[in-house]
Amino acid sequence: MRFRALPGFRDFYPEQMAVRRTIEAVWHQASRRAGFQEFDGPVLESLELFTSKSGPEIETQLYAFSDKGERRVALRPEMTPTLARMVGARAGGLPKPIKWYCVPQFFRYERPQRGRGREFLQWNVDVIGASEPAADAEVMAVAIDALRMLGLGEQDVVMRVNDRRFLRRMLQSIDVEEREEPEVLGIIDKLARDPAAAKRLEERLGEKRAREILGWCERMPLGRAEELESVLEACRDYGVEAYLEPDFKTVRGLAYYTGPVWEIFDRGTQLRAIAGGGRYDELIAAFGGPDLPALGFGMGDVVLRELLQEKGLEPEAPPRVEVFVVPIGPEMLGPARQVLARLRERGVSADAPYGGTKVGKALKAADLIGARRAVLVGPEEWAEGAVRVKDLASGQEQSVRLEDLE
Repeated sequence: MRFRALPGFRDFYPEQMAVRRTIEAVWHQASRRAGFQEFDGPVLESLELFTSKSGPEIETQLYAFSDKGERRVALRPEMTPTLARMVGARAGGLPKPIKWYCVPQFFRYERPQRGRGREFLQWNVDVIGASEPAADAEVMAVAIDALRMLGLGEQDVVMRVNDRRFLRRMLQSIDVEEREEPEVLGIIDKLARDPAAAKRLEERLGEKRAREILGWCERMPLGRAEELESVLEACRDYGVEAYLEPDFKTVRGLAYYTGPVWEIFDRGTQLRAIAGGGRYDELIAAFGGPDLPALGFGMGDVVLRELLQEKGLEPEAPPRVEVFVVPIGPEMLGPARQVLARLRERGVSADAPYGGTKVGKALKAADLIGARRAVLVGPEEWAEGAVRVKDLASGQEQSVRLEDLE
């Protein structure tokens, strides 16, 4: 019987794993150079942690089950509830602002489609305990910083920005009642990707009010968006203004957002959102923690890799090793292993055949795995405490004493 990976799950062969690690390395670098500390939490959480704020209907989107202790649990679909739980448990002893990030794996029981699987990696960056607009701008800049490091410029991606407070104020100006807001915001959030959303908006609010909202979506009334002024100004200071585009349709589906919200898309708008985030000032308290302002974002690896592939920017897998050690004859297998150990002790990635093989075949193997140099261990040189080092690109060889080998 042959087995396959489950639908929506991925195998990572070495060349794919190398690309994954390169992307993760960029995420770590962008986080750390902005002063964020890495954290993580359990992959399995109480189901109630996720249903308490999103409602029991979210269980259909989760890998939820009863464990052997008859506890209702779920594989984590996102990190924000875990973050809120962890901060709430130790908030009094944590210096503010709390600047944390993580790169965990998540699981959602959804229909697999382009840009979305049932498991995925996601970079999360959060600031807790800061109410200043500069915190929102810094987090936005960190997301852009990583995309820049991966080769994506302002011509490739756009960050669409809005503010939940501005949205609500504009809806109130056309007499949309508070109880109507969640449904109306949900429809606005779908206007860019669902052709039927405009019709639903008209059915819900009537032609006049729907036309007013659609007008704002076509040309965002920035002159009235005072809630965004400070954030946009700070973004200019961080040098990411060229990536920003105020957009009234940007709502973000999650109900817990309270202020600025944003999403990053490819300029061609062919893919799902690459990243999205915003301010959620009431969430920590809602999970039993102290009343602390908070904001953050998530960037998934699935859509990002698709975009990098489309742009010809997907990172190349690095060579498996730098050096391939070749014994000249079976009697030199032992000395070759000693050379191998010496190189590894000095921090050089190196490999060698396990048994005796012809030199030509060994050099071909070295070339196939991307080695830059071959170290030829022959009896004559070994007797003199040396080896021959061959540059596999130029073909040049030179004798190197063992103490100088690196």
